[in-house]
Amino acid sequence: MTTEKKPIATTVKKPIRWTLLGIMLPVSAVMTTYAVTEPLPKGLYKAERVSQELPAVFVKSNEVQSSYWTAETVQVGDSLTDVLARAGISEGSIKKALQQSKIDNNLKKLNPGQTVSIRLDSTGDATDIQFFSNDDNGESNLVAIQKVNGQWQASTSEITMKTMPSLRSIVVRTSAQGALAQAGVGIELRESLRDIFSDKVNVDELRPGDQIRLLYNSMYFRGQEMAAGDILAAEVIKGSKTYKAYYYDKGDEGGSYYDERGKSLKHTSAFNVKPVEYTRISSPYGVRMHPVLHTVKMHTGIDYAAPEGTPIRAPADGAVTWKGWKGGYGHTVMLMHANGVETLYGHMSAYAPIGSAVKAGDVIGYVGSTGRSTGPHLHYEARINGQHVNPTTVALPTPKMEQVNMAHFNQQREKSDTMLSAIRNLPITVAQVD
Repeated sequence: MTTEKKPIATTVKKPIRWTLLGIMLPVSAVMTTYAVTEPLPKGLYKAERVSQELPAVFVKSNEVQSSYWTAETVQVGDSLTDVLARAGISEGSIKKALQQSKIDNNLKKLNPGQTVSIRLDSTGDATDIQFFSNDDNGESNLVAIQKVNGQWQASTSEITMKTMPSLRSIVVRTSAQGALAQAGVGIELRESLRDIFSDKVNVDELRPGDQIRLLYNSMYFRGQEMAAGDILAAEVIKGSKTYKAYYYDKGDEGGSYYDERGKSLKHTSAFNVKPVEYTRISSPYGVRMHPVLHTVKMHTGIDYAAPEGTPIRAPADGAVTWKGWKGGYGHTVMLMHANGVETLYGHMSAYAPIGSAVKAGDVIGYVGSTGRSTGPHLHYEARINGQHVNPTTVALPTPKMEQVNMAHFNQQREKSDTMLSAIRNLPITVAQVD
């Protein structure tokens, strides 16, 4: 019986094996291999435990020293100590920083609205402080100090300012000024924006849902925005209407704002007289680096080089708010104009006989070199609500866009439109991560 059962068992097993192969083939190639492979002969491989003594592994634990920058806005009446204290710096740390770094008292002067950048370590203590000081002479000096091995000293970082474009898309929720501030738009840009569109739309009257889009240059030092340049392009959407502005610079004549057709945004310019007949612009408005000293300064006005005694004229009707000696400005006159722009005329050699008000074109003084000055020139400033703005955009005659310049203007406009297109039609406020 045994010899008869063996063939029967063999014929039954083979069909089952191939049946399983046919079923499992689409599912797994591994299972296919298993199905057709005969079991390995026993004893071919021998299992053996191997133990080996290995040297201990030591992993060095490094503490992660995280640090970050923060910025504090200067309030009216603030000292540098007040600003640092508001940032959470202890009284002892503040005293140590100011004493060891030996910052001159003249470099501690701050303007309301400006920012002080502070880098904090993982414990919340300051390691770097930087800001622009106000030297009351038409210039702001970059002050940068850092803590090295527990001691405060002047920053050893290379003094280089990088200029990069910044984009902002703002949706008004309660007020335009509040929305702009929350988006990181500085007060000087907010004042400039208001003036740019003053003859078209009142930015302060924007309602919830209205929008503002901005393109402007920012100046950075050690990765922190330290100053803002001119607004290059702007769009204000009030209800269903869009207002556009584009900055166009014509060299020594300065820059002005125009709409998409190259028409001036100002219906009637209050500033229709040049303040002085000059030989050259010895120093424009904006940030500059001294080529020899490698120091960074923010020039808050325009310097017009002219022979001593050249008449200085009021560019627009205005009320005299200051006439006298003003620190580094020397003999100075200041005028407040109807559109809220205040102008300053520094380093005069003498005053003209004027009353409490002047008309456009009236002589108010004469070019000189009083105060802190290296030669005869007029230092001309423009301020809105105490904030310095570029005089060429708010306090000088707006030059008509000539046909010869239209092609270049259109190229600049198209470039600005391309950049602004990235933030158009966004239903939320977007502040580019700088």
